[in-house]
Amino acid sequence: MAGLEKLLAECEGFEWDTGNFVKTGDRHQASPAECEEIFFNRPFIVHEDKAHSADEPRVFALGQTDAGRLMFMAFTIRGRLIRVISARDESQRAQGLFVVMKKHLPKFENEDAERKFWAIHDSTDYIDWRGGQRTILPNLKPTSQTISLRLPKPMLDRLKQLANKRDVPYQSLLKMFVADRLKAELGSD
Repeated sequence: MAGLEKLLAECEGFEWDTGNFVKTGDRHQASPAECEEIFFNRPFIVHEDKAHSADEPRVFALGQTDAGRLMFMAFTIRGRLIRVISARDESQRAQGLFVVMKKHLPKFENEDAERKFWAIHDSTDYIDWRGGQRTILPNLKPTSQTISLRLPKPMLDRLKQLANKRDVPYQSLLKMFVADRLKAELGSD
């Protein structure tokens, strides 16, 4: 597990393409944003998939979204990026994490075969989560997207002035303001 811990600590971002972006969301309504959230929330528990790690490291994970949705995920590490293969709601049995592995995990021909398998099987039937490890990924950053935003010049000037007082870039301060407001709005539902 020490080798896996080192690989995870070096991860800096996520790899999303139509292969994992669309297929993860289609069946289980797990958006890429929700998938990423479990990596930043606690507890985040990983278990190495040694049987499928011949070509690249494969990992199972249990974690929670910001909304508290308990999710199981299978992912791989490519370079310094995490590529989600499958993500779905986890059963309530996983909350205890003391379930003994009962069934043999099959070999998968490819990511599609693995994705289809995990779409209909519960991880607690195949993975002894007692061997899992709580993990922190210190270098991992959520996927971001550049946007264009038009602000009145006086508002931008005031934003820059506030940012200078706090000794942060004004773009970072704007992100903090938006995050605080989103949290306030979503918390009041």
